[in-house]
Amino acid sequence: MKNLLTTLVLIALTFSLNAQDIKALIEANPDRAANNMHSYEFCEIKDTPAPKGFKPFYVAHYGRHGSRFEQNSTFANRSIRGFQMLDSLKILNAAGKQLWEDVAAVQKEHVGMEGSLTPRGAREHRQIAARLAARYPEVFKNKDRNEVDAFSSTSQRCIVSMANFSYGLKEAYPQLDFTFTSAEKFMAFINPSLRVFAPGNEPAPRPSAPSPSVRPSGPGTPGYDFTRFLSQIVTDVPAAMKAFEGNPESFVRGIFSAGSYCQLIDYLGIEIFRKFFTTEELVYFWASGNDSIYRMWAASVETGDNVKYAARPLLNNFVEKADAALKDGSHRAADLRFGHDTAILPMFALIGIDDPQGRRFPYKEAHENAWYAFFQIPMGTNCQMIFYKDKKGEVLTKILYNEAEVSIPALKSDIAPYYRWDELRAYFQKLIDWK
Repeated sequence: MKNLLTTLVLIALTFSLNAQDIKALIEANPDRAANNMHSYEFCEIKDTPAPKGFKPFYVAHYGRHGSRFEQNSTFANRSIRGFQMLDSLKILNAAGKQLWEDVAAVQKEHVGMEGSLTPRGAREHRQIAARLAARYPEVFKNKDRNEVDAFSSTSQRCIVSMANFSYGLKEAYPQLDFTFTSAEKFMAFINPSLRVFAPGNEPAPRPSAPSPSVRPSGPGTPGYDFTRFLSQIVTDVPAAMKAFEGNPESFVRGIFSAGSYCQLIDYLGIEIFRKFFTTEELVYFWASGNDSIYRMWAASVETGDNVKYAARPLLNNFVEKADAALKDGSHRAADLRFGHDTAILPMFALIGIDDPQGRRFPYKEAHENAWYAFFQIPMGTNCQMIFYKDKKGEVLTKILYNEAEVSIPALKSDIAPYYRWDELRAYFQKLIDWK
């Protein structure tokens, strides 16, 4: 009876930990509602001591670019037109005019900077590198291993992320010798195409689009009651609703987008989420975006096999580079890669760690299963594989997901989170040789 009670308590505890209250998480940090546009969060971590006699000697790294500007500077156009309309009706109050000014300022700041790294993104990569250097000094102060090879996507934000990360390492260990590469040739593994299909998993032909006569007409019904939101910024809510033909959702969504980007360009000092949105409103916009990200780049039931299949070139590059670094006479301390969410999350899915418990579920259920994009794929998301060796030459590896140790549910290890490299390599090779 005692054992049964203990088991039930453990099950209840596990459930409560897995199903963290999304409202509480977003209330604690409203910026998390931005999903994959959320800036990098570092939480204090502890290292599991390596088995006796093993010392780190090599790092394999992939980092998503840091916080960036949105890739277009038109994201708030509908909202700005909405503000203009409300102002013309003389129902926009002082708070509404201030919000209009803030949204316009956030959008204006993006002009000419579309898609590029922000100062915050640069800081993120320097800080990640500095922590890596401090955490594994044995890797970087080894005079026989001072070479660092860095590859980047051809995207500007990735190249600048690579520069800042490398600066963070170089600042700690000036003797490191860096090689930098960025070219279209290497995009095949840095950012592999997701437009490939796993054998036997080719999509069915898309049905023809419905004719215009059967499409719904008019503005439709908003998915959420935005009267509270409007009441903050207008003097006449019914008039405002009428002006939006009963559905102000696109107007509010544009404001939400501007609010998402405030954290990325924090030097402006503009705050929208905390001033104008309730937690429930943020959760409403967060949920659909969260599930969409799970569908596109993670191991969802619907598209996960194709996502994972596409990530094989990147995982293969990890294996090939590690094989070279493990050869006698190698001077390689680290292989660094810098790219995108569309590459690193699929690789996590392929390995089987894109979900903390290694689960798969229909994409629309992601938000209900404690799969949170703001934790799984924020700006600066990184994978670090740390390689250890003992005097006998045996090699162990552990995997860090956003700097935290993880275990692979599908691969058992009696020394987890450490894996014997020959066993981990065999597991990786089986994934790469997908039949």
